[in-house]
Amino acid sequence: MATFSEIDKRLSEDGRQLHDFLWHPGWKGDSKRLIDNLVRDARDLDAFLKVGGKLSRAAETLARDLAIGKAEGAGEALFEMLSHAFYLTAATEDLKREDFESTSKRLRDVVGSVTIGVCANAGCFEYVQEWEGGKVDFDTYAGKLATFLQGKGVPGSADWARMAQAAYLVGVNLGSSFTLERGLLARVGILNACWVTSASLSIRQAIGSSPGFSLEDYVAVLDTISRRA
Repeated sequence: MATFSEIDKRLSEDGRQLHDFLWHPGWKGDSKRLIDNLVRDARDLDAFLKVGGKLSRAAETLARDLAIGKAEGAGEALFEMLSHAFYLTAATEDLKREDFESTSKRLRDVVGSVTIGVCANAGCFEYVQEWEGGKVDFDTYAGKLATFLQGKGVPGSADWARMAQAAYLVGVNLGSSFTLERGLLARVGILNACWVTSASLSIRQAIGSSPGFSLEDYVAVLDTISRRA
């Protein structure tokens, strides 16, 4: 079985390449090789987490659909499913090593990515552009997203945004205080981020843009990851 350091190295690069393949028109690379690598990465992460194929089976289906252009959104779903599980798992591994700087980055990465996915599918991507462009901070961005979702009648959107803000704030503040306090804070952040990721699936369902993988299986994967914190 692959070690997590091996998975980390490969998925960090393959995830970045998938992002560029999907959203950067000028991407130049071997898409077939990339898709094959992602399937291998999913199998290795699945085995590492011992989730019985819940990740690998979904990744194989999405990768096949992406390769033949069969299902719209297959690439986005593969990116979200795999990268979010990877970021959260990596945060638990960083926590074990008391590498709080890396833990904080993983938390910001996953919470940012989860909210971007919701924002893009809800139809308010301009909020992401404002935040990434430095015009507003994360709290303002998340608050505007919550207001937008509430306007669409999405239940629990304000609570979800507050939890996202809390998880992201943990990622910002992990560099301070004593080691014991940082460890406790990191655990809180990881659990918050797991919840935010899971709750985002219900929001996506409510706005009619459910990701193209089994939500029940993925919530079970998130539960497994949360128990590692």
